[in-house]
Amino acid sequence: MLDQRIPTVADLPQLSYTRMVIEESMRLYPPSWVISRNAVNADEIGGYVIPAHAPLLLLPYITHRHPAFWEEPERFNPERFTPERVAARPRYAYVPFGGGPRQCIGNVFAMTEAQLILATVAQQYCLELVPGQEVSPEPLITLRPKQLLMRVQQR
Repeated sequence: MLDQRIPTVADLPQLSYTRMVIEESMRLYPPSWVISRNAVNADEIGGYVIPAHAPLLLLPYITHRHPAFWEEPERFNPERFTPERVAARPRYAYVPFGGGPRQCIGNVFAMTEAQLILATVAQQYCLELVPGQEVSPEPLITLRPKQLLMRVQQR
């Protein structure tokens, strides 16, 4: 499709699988792994009373692995993000950038940048995890791998 040229924003509609790979990666390792909010009003959720103004922690890392929303939740499967499957899923089952009026303002830029970078790198290099490693998340301000050693070979 790209004929060895560097992808541009105009190519994004044709990079649908690249987008699905990024979305699935962020499902398993959401950059915002925890989101804090305050309850506006008192409520009850799952039998738990939530007082008005109570601090709440929302955990996309947990939601993105919940078996009610995700079949085989620990398995990497980009096809979870076909348009049909996205439309069939509850709205807030996938929130790597948060949701609603406080959704990350940079989400469109981040997805555009990620797709173009991944397409460019994958076009020129083959990346392979060094054998014997386990990808282990490190929950800091954002979620990132503790250590990630890769072999890089030019295509």
